[in-house]
Amino acid sequence: MENKLKKHMLENGQTTFQKSKDGKNLRIVLWKANKVKAYGTVFFLNGHREFIEKYSKTFQFFLKKGFNVITLDWRGWGLSDRPFPSRPKVQHIYSVAEYQMDLDVAIGFAQEKNLTKPWNLVCHSLGCLLGLRRLILDPCCFSKYIFLSPLWGNVRSIPRPFQRLLLGCEKIIQFLRLTEITHQNPKKYKPYSLTVNFKENTLTSDKKQFNRLQAILRENTVLHSGTPTLGYLIAILKEIDELSLTDLPNSKILVLLAEKERITDNNAVMRFVRRHKFIQTEKIEKAQHELLIEKEEIRSKTLSLIHKFIKLT
Repeated sequence: MENKLKKHMLENGQTTFQKSKDGKNLRIVLWKANKVKAYGTVFFLNGHREFIEKYSKTFQFFLKKGFNVITLDWRGWGLSDRPFPSRPKVQHIYSVAEYQMDLDVAIGFAQEKNLTKPWNLVCHSLGCLLGLRRLILDPCCFSKYIFLSPLWGNVRSIPRPFQRLLLGCEKIIQFLRLTEITHQNPKKYKPYSLTVNFKENTLTSDKKQFNRLQAILRENTVLHSGTPTLGYLIAILKEIDELSLTDLPNSKILVLLAEKERITDNNAVMRFVRRHKFIQTEKIEKAQHELLIEKEEIRSKTLSLIHKFIKLT
């Protein structure tokens, strides 16, 4: 890892690259709590176009509280394999099940290392969609689930009529072999935080955190993800639609929402939550989408709520 990136990574982690079932090389990082016996293990699932270094302070918090932490770069992002090596700034999947293969690798690595249980799943944004699917596939894998600013029920950036059109035309798009085309030139792609100034951004109200995010991306273009294909958008929209209609098994779940959310859809999330009496929810005042890289008082409240929930028996 180059020094420009290494300086943003939390120290003393074990970085490994592991192969998924379909041959993708995935970056996984594990930090072990500095205790004789950890209180448990936190699995962290980041969101769309993200990378491990972004949440170093969050991982540090859990380590100080006595938990092991394990996380990964999803395929197509961070330092994990890109779908098309010759076109690294293109996001593409054929099915959201591919991400479950990525999570299988992290779980397998945790099992190999015999990481302390209980295992707790903490997810952000798109990671919440993938974490929700894991809950349905394997309800006993994790003891507790914490979902931050979930991408559930709707993609606000895509108008509803266009979502319906994409889903309705899926078979035609596949027949015409258009699943791998993008709506913009990938060579011109820039990460969102490098296309807006602080006042316009919809991620965080903390200027220091926003500047840090910009610095990481300016200094490490290898982390730039890319523009999504039609196939990618269809796969995500299908998963959102399907999970919106699902009844969850009774589980210990905490959902944290940002009061000033402008990326995911709080109303859509709450429609889903109200169907499940066992889901606890909290709305964090004055917060934008990125609860974990917000102003210190917002971030502290978020982490305090997560820690309290995890520690409850």
